Amino acid sequence: MHDYVCQICSTRISIPTGGYAEAAHIKPLGRPHDGPDVTENVLCLCANCHVLFDRGAIGVAADGSLINTNGRLGVLGSHTVGDEYLEYHRSQHDL
Repeated sequence: MHDYVCQICSTRISIPTGGYAEAAHIKPLGRPHDGPDVTENVLCLCANCHVLFDRGAIGVAADGSLINTNGRLGVLGSHTVGDEYLEYHRSQHDL
């Protein structure tokens, strides 16, 4: 959907078999979070941004601007990110 381009840093990792990116759940799956496995709860991130996002070092504000780094969340018209999942992420990490 994002051609392996990180929605936070815009990096595209190329490996011999093509592009590489990770699907990062905004509201984690499983207990105690019980986030759903739906596209609205997933970001396309490079490995570095995935770790930073999961650990709460970076986040996404309600207006799409990035927290603790410069820029805005990259979005495509076909990929809607759920505001409720971003709010949950911010609340879990005091962002």
